[in-house]
Amino acid sequence: MSTFKPDHRALNLSTKLVHASRIEGDGFKSQAVPVYRGSSTFFDSTEAQRAHVDVLGLDYSYGLHGNPTQYTLAQHLAHIEGARHALLCPSGLAAITLVATACLKHGDHWLIPGNVYGPVQTLARQLHADYGVQFGEYNPCDLASVKAALQPNTRLVWTEAPGSLTFEVPDLQAIVALAKFHGARTGIDNTWSAGLAFKPFEHGFDFSVQALTKYQCGHADVLMGAVLANDTQAFAEVERRNRVFGLGVGPDDCSLVLRGLLTLPLRFEHQGRQALELAKRLQSHPAIAHVLHPALPSCPGHANFARLFSGSASIFSVVLQPQVKDEQACAVVDALKLFSIAYSWGGPESLALVVNIPAQRRRELSQQLAQKTAHACGPILRLAIGLEDLEDLWSDLQEALALLS
Repeated sequence: MSTFKPDHRALNLSTKLVHASRIEGDGFKSQAVPVYRGSSTFFDSTEAQRAHVDVLGLDYSYGLHGNPTQYTLAQHLAHIEGARHALLCPSGLAAITLVATACLKHGDHWLIPGNVYGPVQTLARQLHADYGVQFGEYNPCDLASVKAALQPNTRLVWTEAPGSLTFEVPDLQAIVALAKFHGARTGIDNTWSAGLAFKPFEHGFDFSVQALTKYQCGHADVLMGAVLANDTQAFAEVERRNRVFGLGVGPDDCSLVLRGLLTLPLRFEHQGRQALELAKRLQSHPAIAHVLHPALPSCPGHANFARLFSGSASIFSVVLQPQVKDEQACAVVDALKLFSIAYSWGGPESLALVVNIPAQRRRELSQQLAQKTAHACGPILRLAIGLEDLEDLWSDLQEALALLS
């Protein structure tokens, strides 16, 4: 039982409660990183309050700007991905937006792949409509398409590996080389690899973005993103935008992601192994025309994946036979008992969606899969594999796909 000295100062109770002394943590150690909550950050003196703040250092000037819990998480993420700097923000899309707005101004141009995460296309259109930032799209599996899309005012080339719906892996090294020769910066949405299976800074990327909502959290209960960089000047530009926009993350959410990092490698490897096994089994299912998993030789960009990646994630797509109608595909997903219908991935529960891709992307995919017409691809199902038993998931998939027989 602890014994405390009473506070004998002549203060009323409400004042005593606000200004009560605190028990120091000296001598207490545990695995968990403490959660430092606080909006107002206290200074020792007016001089300290007025001192210049290094935005790239540990800024304890205001709760929005940083706290030890947040900085610990950022440091861990930088170590995982091999980066010098890491910035936390409210979501993966917020992270991409920070990079884009840090690199681009009115009259500038950037490139995005045709298979990019849908909201990034929306971002590009909105930046063009509102701020006069131009953009172009390229076929991620065709370097000639990248060369043709580069403009004299191209300032940023964005990549995603693999594509979030069709899972092609482009020749990232060649794209980086083209961009550097052109004088443009490069960025990648590296969420699929969780920073584990692909190391973008070893291949010359300027920025990497993570949606920590996925694997780093691992429990489907946090929304958060991160921007990582090696170049200090480039990162400082992102940090400045972050402050101008008034973005921040809560220490409790940071604590939950820190918890998830403890099991990140184990979960990533286990879920990835289960997903690849299911992908292999689905290849021979009569209802499936193609399985889009970059670790499979039949997937576009597999050679790039095999050369650049050290492992695979737990999300992939299957293309149903061309005669299958959209309503039939929806019935298959509705019939699944162990797969919830939801966006995201990397959590404990398996997820499924019927996904739609733009007509141009569907034509390109058909060509890549050596089909004769744009209609050769049936509906596409995206499957995110969780932590359930492999055989239970396989039985569930077989029963649902039996509706197409």
